[in-house]
Amino acid sequence: MMRTRGDELDESTSNRLDPMEIMMHDMAESLRQQQQWKQQQQPLPLLMLVPPVLDHQNENRTITLTKEFKKMKPPLFHRGIDLQKAEAWVFGIEKLFEVFLCTKTQKVLLAAFTLKDKARRWWMLVRDTNKGINWVQFLEIFYEKYFPQRIRDRKVTEFEQLNQQNKSVAEYEAQFTELALFTPYMVDTDYKKARKFERGLRDAILDRINVLKLPKYIDVLDKVLMAETNLANRN
Repeated sequence: MMRTRGDELDESTSNRLDPMEIMMHDMAESLRQQQQWKQQQQPLPLLMLVPPVLDHQNENRTITLTKEFKKMKPPLFHRGIDLQKAEAWVFGIEKLFEVFLCTKTQKVLLAAFTLKDKARRWWMLVRDTNKGINWVQFLEIFYEKYFPQRIRDRKVTEFEQLNQQNKSVAEYEAQFTELALFTPYMVDTDYKKARKFERGLRDAILDRINVLKLPKYIDVLDKVLMAETNLANRN
């Protein structure tokens, strides 16, 4: 087959362009690699270089609070279902909380510090599912663990039927406070606590207090003590 002059020209042009195309491709690839290298050499964003912020101040406060509480020699709770020991521990801890100022959540932290042996192991098991609870909520799960249901039912009945009778106001108030721990739902507001306390008073004292309808428990207790003193002076 004969080759025309046009074929020869096309082939010549193709031969001349191929090296140029190859050179352009090499230059483009070189530029791409240089750009990629520059990007790799750039510093990391500032956010990636900033270390995580640790709340050292809050951690130090917790450590200081725990050390101060330990100096007060709080009672320890070790083991088992023992009503008297559990009650003694709760009352001892709450007595300290009357003079040791802290939040309701911090009370849980400090009380947990005094749990030992089996009691400590129990708290370690339930702690993660009870994060952020306050002292009242802690007592609920504590009583659920260490007071059998039959004993709690008996305490609830005692509180429901509690009356002053021949007891002094101080004796009645002490028993009221003790049994109220087992029925927090009955005294979960100051108003409900005041009304429940009033209902158990002797008639001679109740007649002087009931008409006042004082909303705060501490005010009711104060008036009741005054009424008791006045009645004693009359006699």
